Amino acid sequence: MHDLLPRPAPSAGARELIHGLLESRLREDEFAVPLLPEVARRVLRARGDQSMDARRLAQIVNADPALSMHLLRVVGAAARRPLTPILSLPHAVAWLGVEEVANVAFTLAVQGRMLEVPGQQHKARALWRHSLACALWAQRLARLLGRDAGLCHLCGLLHDIGKAVTLGAVRDLAERAGCRLGGEDYDALVETFHRPVGARVVTAWAMPEPVIAVIMHWEAYPSAQTLRVECNVVHAAHRLAEHTLRATSGFQRDLAAGEPAVVDLALPEDAAVELLEGAPQIHAEVDQYLAP
Repeated sequence: MHDLLPRPAPSAGARELIHGLLESRLREDEFAVPLLPEVARRVLRARGDQSMDARRLAQIVNADPALSMHLLRVVGAAARRPLTPILSLPHAVAWLGVEEVANVAFTLAVQGRMLEVPGQQHKARALWRHSLACALWAQRLARLLGRDAGLCHLCGLLHDIGKAVTLGAVRDLAERAGCRLGGEDYDALVETFHRPVGARVVTAWAMPEPVIAVIMHWEAYPSAQTLRVECNVVHAAHRLAEHTLRATSGFQRDLAAGEPAVVDLALPEDAAVELLEGAPQIHAEVDQYLAP
């Protein structure tokens, strides 16, 4: 019955109030960065450990049974799976490699935290969906360019992390202040604050330096100096993700290929064709990550 009652209209000054509260928390260094899940922290350390093997990575992931089950569903549904089903984490690592399974595990561990925004699940899911697609495109681009694919996956996944975190922070502040925001209010506040929030998040999470640089420079990658290529990759991946996730027109290969950031990567023609042919697989993988 309560769902049928009219909801109060957003207050005219609600956006300004939350803007001031969030601005103050950032200025006074009182912004509460969400904790990186422990399993994500351990997986991140494992990525840089040359001695990491299937058994040790499986022990880390198996500490969270729900994560372990979700990971097996994701890697088992991938187009690159073997003919025989992947039934265990050691099997997944043996087939895909430590880095690839670590990428999936880290992504899923963080995903659970980013989607927990009561009342704003639709926006949170849309933001994270784009981040997933960006990570997958960045990984593909990096492989074609001979760059660190795992690092570029991480950069793509977290390049807009400030948007998801700002969304949750705005929701919490509005709840505590007892005011209601409209959809446009959320969008405006996220757009205003996501860059400084994102920088604080990846710094607090002790992400590798390239991830921090990407947060700051991916939109203006020519200024990124020694990390220009990684920032260019993420910018291109961001644009390719937008093309991939458009619900109305679908993936338009010619438009995607003509994106300035994609052109700037100067991929050989055969590599560009191979890249863009992967759009359906990326869409399917994103769906698998977000499957119940």
